Amino acid sequence: KLLFFILYSQQKNIIKRLGFSTFSNNESNNHIKEILFGSLLGHGKLEMAPRAINARFGFIQAEHNKDYFIFLLNKLSKICSSKYREYVYIDKRTNKKYKSLNFWTRALPILTELYNIFYLNKKKIVPNDLSLLSPVALAHWIMQDGARGTCKGLYICTDSFIQTDVKRLVEFISNKYKIICSIHKVNSRYRIYILAKSVPTVINIIIPYFHQSMLYKLGI
Repeated sequence: KLLFFILYSQQKNIIKRLGFSTFSNNESNNHIKEILFGSLLGHGKLEMAPRAINARFGFIQAEHNKDYFIFLLNKLSKICSSKYREYVYIDKRTNKKYKSLNFWTRALPILTELYNIFYLNKKKIVPNDLSLLSPVALAHWIMQDGARGTCKGLYICTDSFIQTDVKRLVEFISNKYKIICSIHKVNSRYRIYILAKSVPTVINIIIPYFHQSMLYKLGI
């Protein structure tokens, strides 16, 4: 019995290091993947270090959004520790000091899967398959990149993506969620604009997953 326990414990530790038992069930697995998917459309990033077998997920947020930062960190607690770093930097444009917060997850196979669909030649793109853009993913995307627009509309700042990728995002959320939106060009970059009459639809979809510190983005 003692030998069996030792062998079982060793096997369990090996599996844990490889990342195969990170999630207790498929429901938890999918929920975390949806959060990661929405965050990768937003401020999240994936990194494949030299000689690394798997990718890791990183997230940076300004200190004034610390409540949401901790909220996200807790949501991803199964794939990272509770530790994070604080950085102070000087904005050369204003010569003012600012503080940002940053955390990294462990390197895991599930993150390598996402890396393979989100990155092309080390540049972040919009995946062809948007099936993980669930209400949970949409909520985190808007919490990170959403901004209150004029006439009570809602912007999603997709500045880092090319026009064709933004068009696909618009088509997907329009068809799946019946959200009326368009693309606005801002300084040669493209942003999604959700019309005011569709904002209540958006709120109904994402409000169960929204952190209270970000409700201002929805005009609440």
